[in-house]
Amino acid sequence: MYSFGGELTPNFSIDKDMYVFDFNTRAWSIAPQNGDVPELACLGVCMVAIETTLYVFGGRDSNRDYNGFHSYDTVKSEWKLITPVDKGPTPRSFFSMAADDENVYVFGGVSKTVRLNTLHAYNIVDQKWTELPNPGDSRVPRGGAGLAVVQGKIWVVYGFCGDEMDDVHCFDPVESNWTKVETSGEKPWARSVFALAVVGKYIIISGGEIEMDPQAHLGPGKLDSGAFVLDTESLLWEKLEEGHSPRGWCASTTASLDAKQGLLMYGGKSPTNGRYDDIFFYGVDSA
Repeated sequence: MYSFGGELTPNFSIDKDMYVFDFNTRAWSIAPQNGDVPELACLGVCMVAIETTLYVFGGRDSNRDYNGFHSYDTVKSEWKLITPVDKGPTPRSFFSMAADDENVYVFGGVSKTVRLNTLHAYNIVDQKWTELPNPGDSRVPRGGAGLAVVQGKIWVVYGFCGDEMDDVHCFDPVESNWTKVETSGEKPWARSVFALAVVGKYIIISGGEIEMDPQAHLGPGKLDSGAFVLDTESLLWEKLEEGHSPRGWCASTTASLDAKQGLLMYGGKSPTNGRYDDIFFYGVDSA
């Protein structure tokens, strides 16, 4: 498992190291870094993987300066600057990222001045960015949303627009259109900055902030420990067992451990405004 960026104290980024957790030895180490190492240590950064390459976009430091778009080759231990901060999508933090076999997707987030509502795709074959169609007023700008690619479609789940959100939207790249999706079942409370994974047709979410702190990011806010799964075909939510303490602002990904696929979650903000360093895995028997 790889980890990059983040904070231990609100609004102060940690460092520029790429950390690696070995599940066999249960030990952390710092990966060798060669090439175009990012200039800034950033928080609110996102990272996704396509095969053995990690793609890292954005994030900001305490001065609200931003990083561009980089890749990190985990075989060669080498960074590459793909697009400088002034050449790609609007610089931002607290956005969402997802990927399929050929594309890295970036949605929403917070720029220096406003929350954003755009969805961009970077094609790793063509090596260029494309801004995808915008649904307009039917989906308000937001940060801290869940972003997932499920069976070829791109899903935006919940997020924060000044208030916690509980809406779901889906983009079909083939039809090039957005749909606001009405879900039912054991629907989660409105929330943002939660952990997320995709297993088959299911989107799994866990934790998150359900009420903003009066001090905004400087405080912990009201955090949740609930876990839920959305069936993207029936559009039904189901509540899962709770397996961790309340937290938000977690790092998460889809992973395979012990012959199961599921949600891998690392760290996050605690109800006392501290930062966790634990790792949880929610495994799914079948999907």
